[in-house]
Amino acid sequence: MKDLVRSVLVLLVCFTPLASLAEGLEDPRQSPHIGVRERANYVDPQAYYWEGFELKNEGDCTAAVERLRPLAMNGRGYEAAQHALGLCLMSLGGLPAEKGASFNGSNLTGSENFIRGRTWVLRAANAGDFQAQRTLLALYAVNLGPDDNPVELGKWLQLYAVNPIRLTLGVLEENDGLRQFLKESISKRDLLIGREQARNWTPTFWAPPGVVQ
Repeated sequence: MKDLVRSVLVLLVCFTPLASLAEGLEDPRQSPHIGVRERANYVDPQAYYWEGFELKNEGDCTAAVERLRPLAMNGRGYEAAQHALGLCLMSLGGLPAEKGASFNGSNLTGSENFIRGRTWVLRAANAGDFQAQRTLLALYAVNLGPDDNPVELGKWLQLYAVNPIRLTLGVLEENDGLRQFLKESISKRDLLIGREQARNWTPTFWAPPGVVQ
């Protein structure tokens, strides 16, 4: 009988920590200071992702590019980073961030940073990012688009107008007259052909060299 009692006591001693953990209680064998240190040293895995965007919004595009480029290079699913990277590179290339600010178009089109930035914006726009599509329209409006094709402009006007993500989120259109200005800058024929191309359009996702999607 004594042996049986001793066996039961041994089992209780051995399994009490497990029972405590199962019930959500602290493990009596673990120092509470360990948990404090773990919380103090915790690093949000998303912090690095957002840091690039925060730096961009603060106007520090040089630092933002260093953090956004690795994200953008991931390809599909990182269109927001691609767009932000594109904006920063174009800014470093001389494109002013302030609306209405003057700039030299010839200097911009000769800037490697600007060309690379516009390429990233186009990649994000081709993937369906509505913000990148609007940036593309803004570039067309100042004759800095990726081409001089009015039909292509008509296509992007339609794609932005019917972008499902933009409509689902209920994003309000900026009251700056951009789309109306662009519509009036091309012929009705080019606009209609562009709309037809938009109906047959499917998103394409840029992938890093050597990656097949």
